Amino acid sequence: MAHPIAEDLIACVLHRDSNVIILNKPPGLASHGGPKTYFHVDAYLPDLTFGIASIPTLAHRLDRDTAGCLLLCRHAKSSKKITRLFTEKKIDKAYWAVVRGTVPDDHGFIDAPIAKFNDESGWRMVVDDSGQESRTEYRVLGRAEGMTWLELVPHTGRTHQLRVHLDHIGFPVIGDPFYGTGKAPVFGAPPTLHLLSRRIVVPFHAERDPIVVDAPPPELMRDALVACGYDGDFAPHRASIDSQYGGDNGNGEGGEQGFDGDD
Repeated sequence: MAHPIAEDLIACVLHRDSNVIILNKPPGLASHGGPKTYFHVDAYLPDLTFGIASIPTLAHRLDRDTAGCLLLCRHAKSSKKITRLFTEKKIDKAYWAVVRGTVPDDHGFIDAPIAKFNDESGWRMVVDDSGQESRTEYRVLGRAEGMTWLELVPHTGRTHQLRVHLDHIGFPVIGDPFYGTGKAPVFGAPPTLHLLSRRIVVPFHAERDPIVVDAPPPELMRDALVACGYDGDFAPHRASIDSQYGGDNGNGEGGEQGFDGDD
């Protein structure tokens, strides 16, 4: 019998074919395991074979608290193909975020190098001239009092790029436990991050239309998105993920717990 989290992940499948699976990853579930991180997508992939002998593998990562499109490869041949498409920058990803404050420009770019910073408490990503070139494009989708709904396209793939860039320009993501709060995160707390991997476009077959998948936002973003003008569907809450709160001291987000993501 499958673990309840595995059953919820099966219900979260947005697309499945003979080569790839795309999940709507629930917030609060890490992509990979790590020190003190016991609940993660990787652990439940043996239950997502859907009749194929090989166990699927993660094609990329999302932070623990980031919801949305997560691409899996169903066998070694598709993994090789997807790796090449990522290397050639042919897979497009777009994110939604609700940030604190009113972003004045409807469209723009954030160009700021990002580096890894270490201290006695762990490590985090920071904007620093010594870092790697990093670029994020943003577009305003809606505004409400004290908040802005953004579409984000990362043109580079640095760890926590979107969160670091938005904090850098003074508009941190609502509910971000690391960037823009000035407070230490509470490990094991339920997710509050208003960040969604909204869309992924995968041109797996050159002679066919690409796979295009949109993930509905999680319930935790409902109030902010509705206030900003969103009137679409929301993903149902996955109660199985709640079992880790208070029991899993790692949040996949920093220090000994380890960062887990590329957004």
